[in-house]
Amino acid sequence: MSDVITAKGSDSKFTPHPEGQYIGVCVDVVNLGEKVQDFPGTTKYLASTCALVFRTGETNAETGEYIDIAREFTVSMGEKANLRKFLEQWRGRPYGKDDIEKGVPLHKLEGQPALLTVSHKVSAKNRTYANITACVGVPKQMANTVTQYADYERAEYWTEKKKAYAEEAARFRADSTPPAEHDEEYANALADGPDDFPF
Repeated sequence: MSDVITAKGSDSKFTPHPEGQYIGVCVDVVNLGEKVQDFPGTTKYLASTCALVFRTGETNAETGEYIDIAREFTVSMGEKANLRKFLEQWRGRPYGKDDIEKGVPLHKLEGQPALLTVSHKVSAKNRTYANITACVGVPKQMANTVTQYADYERAEYWTEKKKAYAEEAARFRADSTPPAEHDEEYANALADGPDDFPF
């Protein structure tokens, strides 16, 4: 007699964050180190990257665990940089020249509330990922009522991702000479490169 087998689209246990608008809190800012950037039409280069991790209170129905959502960025506050656009949208006003020159302390984002718009995207391998497509500030009247998650612990996923980036960067350094930061093509790619995060 044959074994009972049910074929599904994927054997992954990964549960993406649901779509919609959610009030969340930035629970972590992860320094991912240097990552090899490889975008069509540009020369490969190394860039410092980070991830902003948010918790909305959504949980996995089977395990009861929180389903956090994050977005990865190149650490750049250039005029065209995605990180700068994201933060300015979140804070509701642009950064001044003095702010940029002093530097923006990303670690101070931890504990800050945000209204997130989450949408789904299906990968080439037919896996559904959730993406933060918009992030705006929470009205002041609501800010004090937003849940803070003191029990947050950084997932092992981030340690593994940082290690993978470091190994790839080491191979890149060994195989080639990255372009200098003053190189125009490098600067444009750093400012315009898309975010690359699978949630």
